[in-house]
Amino acid sequence: MKIEIEFKPIEKLKKKELDFMNVQRKREYGKSAMMNFRKEDKKAVFILVKDEGKVVAFGMLKPVKVEYKGKKYEILGMGRGLAIKKGREYGRLLQAARIYYMKKKDKTAVAFTDRSNLGFFEKVGFKTKRHLIKRFRYKNPKTGEIVIDNDGDGVYYEGKDKLVSKIIKGKGVAFTNADFW
Repeated sequence: MKIEIEFKPIEKLKKKELDFMNVQRKREYGKSAMMNFRKEDKKAVFILVKDEGKVVAFGMLKPVKVEYKGKKYEILGMGRGLAIKKGREYGRLLQAARIYYMKKKDKTAVAFTDRSNLGFFEKVGFKTKRHLIKRFRYKNPKTGEIVIDNDGDGVYYEGKDKLVSKIIKGKGVAFTNADFW
């Protein structure tokens, strides 16, 4: 077992790597999970966990702008996480790499997930909050349309801005410039 962790900006990912991630997403979640990463995840950093040179887990972090109570924040959206081989600690290594990156940047990061995943994220060092997605709204920057998604619990890492604590303790909703991450 020889583990390597790579942090790659989206523009540095090769077509072969992007295709591989889509194949794995299709296997795990179905054909509708395939996507154009370069379009959906502009400015993202992808984390690749490799064992003996082969990708065994991957995920991304991308900048997301948030406005809460008239103040603007830039956080990281966590998404696209997938351990290809289950039960071998690759998912845990991916999350450890994410936390390392967030600590280094001192940035808040947020993800939304199914309730069944919360225990895993708590075990690997994240905080969780049920129904956190209800406190976020996507505001389309071009049209101003507001999209509400009430299906998802929150996973987060609190950076120096303490944004998630402010949202949890406060009233109102936070508006983001990203509809899915």
